[in-house]
Amino acid sequence: MIAPAAFAAPDAEAPNDLGLTGADVMTHLTELSSISESYAGEGYRTWDGPGYEAAAQYAEKVLADTGAFTVTRHEFDVPYSDFGVASLVVDGTVYTGSHFDNSEGTDGDVTAPLALPVSEDGGFLGCAASDFADVPAGSIVLVQRGICPFEDKIGFASDAGAAAVFVYNNERPPEENTAPEDQLTNVTSGPRNEEDSPAATLPQASGDAIQALISAAPEDAPVEGTATIEKQFLVGKSFNIIADSTAGDPDDTVVIGAHLDGVAEGPGVNDNASGSAAVLALAEKIAASEVPNDKRIRLALWGAEEIGLLGSTAYVNDLVANDPAEWDRISSYLNYDMIGSENFTVGVYDADRSTFPAEGVNIPEGSEAIEKIYTDYFDTIEQPWIDTEYSGRSDYQAFIDNGVPSGGLFSGGDDIKTEAQVEMFGGTPGVFMDRNYHTVNDTLANINRDSVDIFAPAIGHAAAALAWTAAVEPSPEPTVEPTVEPTVEPTTEPTAQPTAEPTAQPSPSPSTTTGPGPRDNLAKTGSNAEGSPLPAIGAGMLVVGALIAAGTVIARRRPQE
Repeated sequence: MIAPAAFAAPDAEAPNDLGLTGADVMTHLTELSSISESYAGEGYRTWDGPGYEAAAQYAEKVLADTGAFTVTRHEFDVPYSDFGVASLVVDGTVYTGSHFDNSEGTDGDVTAPLALPVSEDGGFLGCAASDFADVPAGSIVLVQRGICPFEDKIGFASDAGAAAVFVYNNERPPEENTAPEDQLTNVTSGPRNEEDSPAATLPQASGDAIQALISAAPEDAPVEGTATIEKQFLVGKSFNIIADSTAGDPDDTVVIGAHLDGVAEGPGVNDNASGSAAVLALAEKIAASEVPNDKRIRLALWGAEEIGLLGSTAYVNDLVANDPAEWDRISSYLNYDMIGSENFTVGVYDADRSTFPAEGVNIPEGSEAIEKIYTDYFDTIEQPWIDTEYSGRSDYQAFIDNGVPSGGLFSGGDDIKTEAQVEMFGGTPGVFMDRNYHTVNDTLANINRDSVDIFAPAIGHAAAALAWTAAVEPSPEPTVEPTVEPTVEPTTEPTAQPTAEPTAQPSPSPSTTTGPGPRDNLAKTGSNAEGSPLPAIGAGMLVVGALIAAGTVIARRRPQE
């Protein structure tokens, strides 16, 4: 069989990556960075700001201009809080605090005695109900950060009848570069619980000063304070961007996503303009492919991830509840959240739990095969990689909760880089993998280009491995005996470019398939690096008659139920 290079199976040492490069990603990342910086005074790309709308319009244009995707917006409700003052006044000193995302607010100013929870070791962590045994009902309770979740501390204090709760920061590791007067910000205390007491945070220095006053006061004359936690709970609107490929079997859909929104504290270039830029660059490579994808590819840019994975969760819940047939057509999900960390590692979601136990996290069957697509690829090109926790801390959470095999890549955030990891990837040991995470310094200047160059082709490869499933297979027996010897050379020269639709043997239309590829058969979709997802077809169709006579058939294959 003679085939143009674009159709030939690539050499095992050069796995197909759709030609996606770091330079392709950087083109879009530069644009998204510029958009974010231009809205610095309006919350950068926060979910409800003009920067998010501007970034979305840019992304929609890029996707539409490919000519290969239909682009829509998926709107959803966003419960959110409007924050006012958060403060605690003690002996005339105003200690300014910050808000938990979903904690309750006070009804005006609340003046009450101050109290501390006390654990068996004399600490003030409040991680057990018994720590609040001596806290009088109606007190304003001061709790130190550490050991257990914020929502546990607030819950135990609420059960003890606290009028308000202030959690103050503890001493932070040096690599965080957090001074005692720094606020404990951008935190959540779990889902909203209207039965909880009002709650807010305080810096370490403020908490230490108030704790000393409480401890020094006589039991019969406790120190009083006035708590003010102003907050309104509102409902707004945001949207996801959904782009469906015009090519590919609509009964079998591969979803590839990244969140487009950022935090108000900074431009969010790594978190997560980097993943969004990769999705946009991938769209262009999918459109440029001379061999169309066999499965439908759905690209998603999620909104409101930073305030609780709201966009992806709303999308999944909507499909599950209102269009279960469409939901069942989704066979896999790939997630890209931060691929350019300045002190990066090459992290692959640890679906097989070989490093992280992933306790309490649902990992659907088939996710291990997705992990293997990435790891085989990296092994083939001799690129070191590590496992990163399969935690559900990003937009794959809703997909795995509803049984869709999922995987992804991550260049690192608030984990400490080890000496062993420095040997593998370079960088600085003993500090965060991204010291600019959720800060004003998450800028284009702090993107590690080496990281983007490594991740980009891996993203292209995973898309190719999952969405291109055609293969060349031998038939068990010849269907007919040859009447003449097969020709050695074709009788005509092959065309320079493949035709848009092969005439000798077209691939099955959706109406002739039996349904979506099953979610538990992903191991058949090309997870071994030495295999190629692209078939060796093309101009060699000119000699298909001779091949059939010799007992070989060309089949476009995908897993069946």
